[in-house]
Amino acid sequence: MRAVLKQMLGREGVVMVALAVFVGVATGYGAVGFRKLIGLFQVLFYEQGAGAFPEGIAWVGLVLAPMVGGLLVGLLVHYFAKEAKGHGVPEVMEAMTLRGGRIRPPVVLVKSLASSICIGSGGSAGREGPIVQIGSALGSSVGQFLKLSDRRVRNLVMCGAAAGIAATFNTPIAGVFFALEVIAGEFSLRSFTPVVVASVLATVVGHHYLGTEPAFTVPAYALVDRWELVLYVILGVACAVVATVFIKTLHFTEVFFETKVRIPDPLKPVIGGFFVGVVGLLFPQILGVGYGAMDAVLLGQVSLGVL
Repeated sequence: MRAVLKQMLGREGVVMVALAVFVGVATGYGAVGFRKLIGLFQVLFYEQGAGAFPEGIAWVGLVLAPMVGGLLVGLLVHYFAKEAKGHGVPEVMEAMTLRGGRIRPPVVLVKSLASSICIGSGGSAGREGPIVQIGSALGSSVGQFLKLSDRRVRNLVMCGAAAGIAATFNTPIAGVFFALEVIAGEFSLRSFTPVVVASVLATVVGHHYLGTEPAFTVPAYALVDRWELVLYVILGVACAVVATVFIKTLHFTEVFFETKVRIPDPLKPVIGGFFVGVVGLLFPQILGVGYGAMDAVLLGQVSLGVL
């Protein structure tokens, strides 16, 4: 197969579209499997794990769940694929910039398991970062197996990233522009077509197994008075401030655990899991992927104090 495809490499458009079809479908199934794994670990950690504690000490199980999940994640990442550590998107961007889009194939499996365990055990994280890295690693692995050039490998990484976002959120257009703007940082017609093909096919796979509903339930909004626009301006500024504080706090925490906490790396997520569990006792909305809590916010069912 490799020899035949090498002979076809002169027809770059045909070959890249064909590979985009494979990456899109494979990433679509990867996104479906990733979501199923999260559901499986939620059952294991909470219904069968924390749920087994007597009512009087049920809080112990709720704190232990993210701690045990953190330990498993730490061991997986430390011993099998250290590249799977982190948010997912920055690691893909680094590979695109410094390594010609080359990501080690084990990252696909390790990132899937580690992220699903983290989220399923209550880790306050989203699906978008991990699925971008999973899809990108899958696309990169295909390119490396066929010994393609750096430019073609990068194109397949973009296909995987777009397909991951598209299948996870049922947003094929957003997947395309995410890959072009964030992962590649450029727009070119040569890379556009394969990315669109991969994104659309991943969405089709997601529709078949997960339904056609969007990720969030957004109610109908109507502009009642033009003065509401002033509130939107205030909201935009407030969100920018909160986002800046969040990013800086996250960076500080990462550096602190990396340089100041002198314990073996696999144990560091256990400390994080402890604090997540303690906060989760007071505000259970923060546990897990958080999309249910965001739906509640969109529907006006969450108080300002909780936010």
